[in-house]
Amino acid sequence: MSYIKMKLGIIAGNRLLPVLLTQSIKKNIRDSYVAAICFRGETRPQICKYVDKTYWIKVGSLTALRETIKREGLKEWIMAGQINPLRIFRRRDWDKELFHLIEGIRDFRPHNIFAEIIRYLEAEGVVFLDSTVYLKEYLAQSGAMNGLSLNEQNNEDIEFGLKIISGFVELDVGQTIVVKKKSVVALESLEGTDRTIKRAGRLAGCGCTILKFSKAGQDKRFDIPVVGISTLKLLKKIKAVAIVLEKEKVIILEKEKFLARAKKWRISVVGKEKIKI
Repeated sequence: MSYIKMKLGIIAGNRLLPVLLTQSIKKNIRDSYVAAICFRGETRPQICKYVDKTYWIKVGSLTALRETIKREGLKEWIMAGQINPLRIFRRRDWDKELFHLIEGIRDFRPHNIFAEIIRYLEAEGVVFLDSTVYLKEYLAQSGAMNGLSLNEQNNEDIEFGLKIISGFVELDVGQTIVVKKKSVVALESLEGTDRTIKRAGRLAGCGCTILKFSKAGQDKRFDIPVVGISTLKLLKKIKAVAIVLEKEKVIILEKEKFLARAKKWRISVVGKEKIKI
């Protein structure tokens, strides 16, 4: 796939997603210009290899973020990668501008904070884009993505899990659940997917099925469900049998490597749609 020449800014959070995004843009857009605003202690330094200009700022400094965007002069930006949600509650990390912006927010779910920041920056003329536009190749697809078959118990657990997660994600609490033998073992909250999986392993041992989905109306400008090799290693550690991802909604980082390793470790990777409940 090829795209027209463009100039774009990336606000880069942690883990691998910002790196893959910049790689994809550089691969598919000839003569592109990409600037990245990175966060000390969060963003991977390797992103510098794939962008034309890099800025490093402190997490929680809204003033630095706004002024850097203005200085760079780009209109279109993409948010990619997470900021540790636990830092949202550490007010010592906030500057005065961020404190003033969110001091009146009573709902501290991470997506509400980031949505408010986006609204604030959009008022300055910034346009935020859907990051999945440049990451289509990494999205989960329907069916058994790594070709492993499932037994009757596995399929029953998946069907049971689909009923639970299709309702759970609409509560806007988390994106991941873990089931085993038609029992809910763990539901994700603020701790994130990886810690949810670890907890499930301690509680139920081997044979778990993990499901990760998005909520209806998920804001693709900053809130994309992601799994990667680190998550897969946890599945191996707890001896999970399958991971079920929402079709065309969840990004699989290093997708080819992910599917190959999952097959080697006998972990089924399945793409499914939500069911109506």
